[in-house]
This record gives sequence, C-alpha cells and structure tokens, in this order.
Amino acid sequence: MKDELKKEFTRRIAQATPVSMITILYDMTLVYLEDAEAELAADRKKGFVQEIHRAQDCVMELLNSLNMKYEPAGALRELYLYMHRELAAAILAFSKEPVQQPKSILTRLRDAYLELEKTGSFEPVMDNTQQIYAGLTYGKNSLVESLAQPVNNRGYLV
Repeated sequence: MKDELKKEFTRRIAQATPVSMITILYDMTLVYLEDAEAELAADRKKGFVQEIHRAQDCVMELLNSLNMKYEPAGALRELYLYMHRELAAAILAFSKEPVQQPKSILTRLRDAYLELEKTGSFEPVMDNTQQIYAGLTYGKNSLVESLAQPVNNRGYLV
C-alpha cells in the first residue's frame, strides 16, 4: 500500500463511524488484494504472500468484529471464513484465481455498507480527534491540509 493511501485511510479512520469502519476494512482488503496481484504479475512470491497475509488479517478483523447476537452475523462469519480459506489457497497455488471470488464478495459487501452509511446517522468511533480541513487555501495549485484545534492527546481521553 502506498503512503498516500495509508494517509487517506488514517484520515478516514479518525472520522469513522462504526459502519464506515467496516467499509474502510473492506477497502483496505481490496487494496491489499490488488497489491498481491501486482506482486504476482512481477513474479515476486514473497511480496505476494505478504500482501495476501495482510488481506487475511483484515478479513480476520472483520470476523472478530461480528456481533453474533444479530442475524446477519452468522452468514457474514461463513463468508469471511470462506474468503480466508480462498486466500490461503491462493498462497499455496501462487495464483490469482482463488483471489477473484473473495474480491467479488468484498466489493458487493462494501457497496452494501456504503448504502447503509447513507441511511443512518452514526456517531464517530473516536472522540477527541482533530478535524481535518482540506482545500486550495494557501498553496498555489496544491492541496493544503490544516488541522483545527490542535490537541496533544488526539483520539485519547485523559
């Protein structure tokens, strides 16, 4: 994952609601799978395995975040376990074929969660975070970010 994407995900996480955190995990997993395919195309097995492991870590985080008290959690659990197995098969086969089905599932789930984000009003997960404003303010032809209310303990309550 490129540094610019890491910064973008960090910004999104700082402002995320519980539903958008799931969407972010889906997006991160899809990025890792794209990176894995790029490593495979370059015939770099170590990089391919590393990116698949990162995607598997995201899938496990999704699995661990399920609240099994609610109905769709059982079906999502099975999907996540299936995707984890398929990604392991991709490592063993050193092939992108087993990655295609998990990518398709993740894309559809991400789209569903994006729609859910639009319908509800959820509170951010993190309190006491800095607001980030971006725009063409002080830099000529460049995007400048500014932080409002700089705090020393961002994200943590003391």
